[in-house]
Amino acid sequence: MNIETKQKTYHIQNSEKCFRFKPDAFCSHAPANKGIYELVTFDEQQKPIVLYVGAAFEKGILESLEAHAAGSLSPTSQEIFAKYPNLYFDYLTRMDAKTLEDARDVYWWLVQKHRPPYNDLSAVSHSGRYEKIDVIEQE
Repeated sequence: MNIETKQKTYHIQNSEKCFRFKPDAFCSHAPANKGIYELVTFDEQQKPIVLYVGAAFEKGILESLEAHAAGSLSPTSQEIFAKYPNLYFDYLTRMDAKTLEDARDVYWWLVQKHRPPYNDLSAVSHSGRYEKIDVIEQE
């Protein structure tokens, strides 16, 4: 593993709100571009709980959400709805990642931060280029 520098800081921004996870809402709210998205629910105090962080690097966010809803991408919406009936999604509208490796570093950081129950934490790794990765979330 060749470490380029000791630390890298990325800047991200989430969508302005979370959108209800409903297939008829995907086209009007989910972008077709590649990126990172989250499946979210809310606790009793309306605090968001990230259930899954998705990396739509092969196909777009819209197509990935549709695949969760159709049951062809894990976790399926049926799996999540069984435990969390109020399901929403959001996505990164801005990320200063310049390469796919950068985007994977941001994805890894989000999974480590939220520790979502539907992500396999051991299967998500960063690029190995930096000793420390940090992300600044902007509003």
